[in-house]
Amino acid sequence: MRSRGLVVAIAVVLAVLAAVGVIVYTSNIKNTSVKENTTPVIVANSDIPPNTALDPLIDGGQFRQVDIPNDALVANAVTSTDQLRGLTSSAEILQNEQIPLGRVTGTISQLAITPGNVGIGLQVDGAAAVNGYVQQGSNVVLYATFNSGTLVSRQTLQYFLKGAAIARLAQAAGGAPNANLIKMPTDYTFSLVPSVTVIAVQNPAADASTGKPTAGTSTFVLDLSPSDASNVVFAVDHSTLYMGLLPSQNKEGYNGAGVIGAPYARVIGVKG
Repeated sequence: MRSRGLVVAIAVVLAVLAAVGVIVYTSNIKNTSVKENTTPVIVANSDIPPNTALDPLIDGGQFRQVDIPNDALVANAVTSTDQLRGLTSSAEILQNEQIPLGRVTGTISQLAITPGNVGIGLQVDGAAAVNGYVQQGSNVVLYATFNSGTLVSRQTLQYFLKGAAIARLAQAAGGAPNANLIKMPTDYTFSLVPSVTVIAVQNPAADASTGKPTAGTSTFVLDLSPSDASNVVFAVDHSTLYMGLLPSQNKEGYNGAGVIGAPYARVIGVKG
């Protein structure tokens, strides 16, 4: 009787094992079938604007591999980050989309410089570059601060102050009202360029876990008029530059006079 019970128990165990084996086998067949009908491709973790160098993004972990069903595979989709090394985006690459090789190029494409303008390169750090949130096509305002003691030409100040205000500033600095060079009596901040379009940008690589920009230097190409370009070039070596991001409804910027640091402005009455 005991022997018969043992046989039944063994039979039950063998039946269970056989059932488990069938399930595992079926699952493996199914997974293999799924794998066989997909292709691994590379996608971006966040949107990438045109004319963006891809090497820093690769190094920052901004691409990942996903399996795409073969019937949804786009032509010439990138399947390895090695295919992106040394290249630049030639068109916008959207987050999580397949990347056709036609979206990347070995060189930065021809920049859309407005006829009569010039493209000027500019490097701005950290918060002064809006923490990496400026993108190609953004409109920005450039602020410049001339530090106390900086020599500034009368011609340069004419872009920001009226004649009478320049004369008062010259006198406050201890010079003649008609002086051609004025030593800034205090730090002076003004809107250097009220609005300019960014036609190319390279921001620091985004954080791999959050997708948000990280601290570092941003490099821009700005679509500037010749007069604004010369002021920006001058300001790079003689002032501290700060960039502000303009909203789409105010992309032409705001009219605002230069400001002498308080309370000095209230004392000498220098206004734009």
